[in-house]
Amino acid sequence: MSRSITPAELLERFGKRLGLTKITGPDAASDAQISAFRPGSRPSLVGFLNLIHPNRVQVIGEEELDWLDGLDAKTRWETLAKIMDARPATVIVAGGVEIARDLEQAARESGTVLLKAQRPAWELVNFLEYRITRALAPTTTLHGVFLEVFTIGVLITGDPGTGKSELALELVSRGHRLIADDAPEFTQITPEVVEGACPPVLRDYLEVRGLGLLNIRRMFGDTAIKPNKYLRLIIHLHTPTDETSEGDRLHGNLDQRRVLEMDIPQIRLPVLPGRNLAVMAEVAVRDFMLRLKGFDAAREFMERHASMMSEKP
Repeated sequence: MSRSITPAELLERFGKRLGLTKITGPDAASDAQISAFRPGSRPSLVGFLNLIHPNRVQVIGEEELDWLDGLDAKTRWETLAKIMDARPATVIVAGGVEIARDLEQAARESGTVLLKAQRPAWELVNFLEYRITRALAPTTTLHGVFLEVFTIGVLITGDPGTGKSELALELVSRGHRLIADDAPEFTQITPEVVEGACPPVLRDYLEVRGLGLLNIRRMFGDTAIKPNKYLRLIIHLHTPTDETSEGDRLHGNLDQRRVLEMDIPQIRLPVLPGRNLAVMAEVAVRDFMLRLKGFDAAREFMERHASMMSEKP
């Protein structure tokens, strides 16, 4: 899912923090949007004048202003015209310096949004590059319940009727924290990190069959809610059709599921009568944490067994 940000939204979100003020530009610049080159790409969305691209934020700092001041009048105007012809989403003059008349005129004639910032250029570029890249990162929505279990972000998935919400409620009652129910949103903020959060309309709520909507924050307190968390593990609940579908008795049912551009470890838990799924889920997370540290119980058992067999006459 690709997204974009307009200069007006940029000014509204970060104007006060960065000291941004609007100099020129139409009031409704809906066609000027900051966006990525293509879905999944990680281009520079904010740059100086040597990184001029359409639909980007161009920052002019002291060095760029000094360079422009060193040009003769004709070359300077041609350079400004080329900058505006590249159709940047917005041009920001950093450092709180006065904006030259010809720069303001070129922006006004081309319909380019021109902003002035009090912060220095390097700070402006670093801040906006992080914020805009995060806001435009690819996102997806998965069906399930997202929780924090033992500091690990765990997504519980499964077919309807397998008890996802009941399991989530039991885990919350045992001290773990709810992030999102039914439709958590996941964003790939770096090539190796997928972060999950709750849509505003679903925040604090958990739907349980027979009980309806429950406000977890009101029932269990603020500590029972977590705003976001990195997705590290998926627990998939399924109803086995026969004994063979229960999986490997020694290694368990551990595979991977593709989420955006990452392979997330997934544990398949069979739902059977008499099983305490909350305990199973907690143990699954504890075992996953041990695997992250390099410990594999099945491998240790097999090595111990092989060692004992080799000692027999």
